[in-house]
Amino acid sequence: MRLALLTEIPAPYRIPLFNALAERAEFRALFLSRVDPRRPYYQPHDEEWRFDHRFLGGAELRPGGRWVMVSRGVVRELRAFRPDAVGVGGWNQPAFWQALGYCRVRRVPLLVWVESTAHDARSEAGPLEAAKRLMIRGASGFFVPGRASAEYVRSFGVPDEQVSHAPNAVDADVFGRAAVDRSGRATCTFLYAGRLDAEKGLDVLLRAFARSPGDLVLAGSGPEETRLRALADGRVRFLGPLDRDALVPIYAEADAFVLASRSEPWGMVLNEAATAGLPLIATEGAGAAHDLVEDGVNGFRVPAGDEEALAAALTRVAEDGPFRLAAGARSRQLVARFTPEAWADGVAGLARRVSGHA
Repeated sequence: MRLALLTEIPAPYRIPLFNALAERAEFRALFLSRVDPRRPYYQPHDEEWRFDHRFLGGAELRPGGRWVMVSRGVVRELRAFRPDAVGVGGWNQPAFWQALGYCRVRRVPLLVWVESTAHDARSEAGPLEAAKRLMIRGASGFFVPGRASAEYVRSFGVPDEQVSHAPNAVDADVFGRAAVDRSGRATCTFLYAGRLDAEKGLDVLLRAFARSPGDLVLAGSGPEETRLRALADGRVRFLGPLDRDALVPIYAEADAFVLASRSEPWGMVLNEAATAGLPLIATEGAGAAHDLVEDGVNGFRVPAGDEEALAAALTRVAEDGPFRLAAGARSRQLVARFTPEAWADGVAGLARRVSGHA
């Protein structure tokens, strides 16, 4: 079975997934660009790639703060590869619509990778919402990372048999190195890793943390940095952007992870932190929190924007060392089934079903 997947960039946390998919199908990744200008700190780790791929290239646009690639050669690449099924990474790029057109003409099933959830607070204008519904009607199947995104897809009337669970995953060999013995530590260090953007809710986090014990480390950069530094007290450290390998020792030094996002379709950092054996504090706005956080067991899930609930969760985790150790162990148990192989099985199985190659 031949499977093509159009996706924006070779994000480093996706590489293990694509490697696993290449073991299950004749797979080709078609990247719209080598880099996303909003994430210049991503390192490609080309030496780890074990899958066929092409870079389409094209013109870059930034309408309203969005990043859009007007790609070249989408149909030409698909014609040359002759896939039995085509996957696209959503509905936000022109190339994904070109793929839909190709699939309709050639009668090839289209699969849509959906990470959005009903908790996603990012607004979409009327035309974008209408386009999304058109893409959903034109698709033969959907693969989703977890429960929240599956519920979101089903809310559009998509039947269960067209939805496949392909759990997001990270390289356990990399982030598992941060699963160290944390017993005996005198203070609790909370960690956040990611962009310093408004949707990440870091202003809420800093106000909540001001009423909580411990220390807080923020790894990342973004347009909110100056404002956030003004909100931070002396217990907060800003590390700037760090590549994957540089983050591993930071996870090892941390005692708990916090993701206060107002909106987060998934949140791969929760996979990373769970693999590193950390308790997780996350909001309902993060898709991964609905699969990786058992409230009160391996951490806490709080309403997005709720400063009081977040402060209470931070305080409980900071003051209860035995809870932190037990919660971290449970995080590793929960994330163990979120593997690149499970993701690849979900995608390849769906592609075979809808293409008749089962």
